[in-house]
Amino acid sequence: MYWIFLIIFILTVIIPDVVRTNFYFVSEERLEEVLIFLMGAMAFIIFMKNEQQLIFHKKEKEKDEKKIEQTVKDLVESYSYIGEVNRKMDILMNIALGLSDRSVLDTTHEKETYQSIVSASSFLLKADCTALRFVNTENFKTKTEFRSEEKGKVLKNSALADMKENLNVKRYEDCLIVSSGQKINQIRSYLIICGFDEEEEKNPKNMEILKVFASQALFLYSYTHTNNKS
Repeated sequence: MYWIFLIIFILTVIIPDVVRTNFYFVSEERLEEVLIFLMGAMAFIIFMKNEQQLIFHKKEKEKDEKKIEQTVKDLVESYSYIGEVNRKMDILMNIALGLSDRSVLDTTHEKETYQSIVSASSFLLKADCTALRFVNTENFKTKTEFRSEEKGKVLKNSALADMKENLNVKRYEDCLIVSSGQKINQIRSYLIICGFDEEEEKNPKNMEILKVFASQALFLYSYTHTNNKS
């Protein structure tokens, strides 16, 4: 491109030396002016074309950069999602393996498992606080409860009593209540999750995992307390 401008510049400079006579009815001076004008116009057109190409390439580069940024963002989100799914699977496996080993189901291990379920539930819904409560469904009195935060929101059992028998998930104010699918010896377990991420609530897999947690907790409670009574 620079060579073209150099050639045009040289031709423009030598025009007065090349044009020596009149051209038909056009005088020598007028012909020189016309030729210099044409050279200048040619240089301007070439410059504008080059400028348009530069603008076009700049826009294409910006588009490519945006595509790359979006691709990187999508990859980060994908890896984050995969990592979160793997984390959820690890939590399920750890709790399931802990429940399957009945030889170590002493009081300490029992409480640790409950706390693991509480922590895992908070992790799944990115919640502020979670409580695991065991309730006698005959009088709706609390048998025992485990919490992720001591100063977290506390719901009365009347909120749990309103749940229908076939309803395992219920919204109450800013809390989500997930109950075990059944009751054993009139005891039912409830996960009370407050201050959670609504996007995580919309994930049906999370809801199924929470139901499993509630049922596993009830199974463990029933198993340990039945053995203690015997």
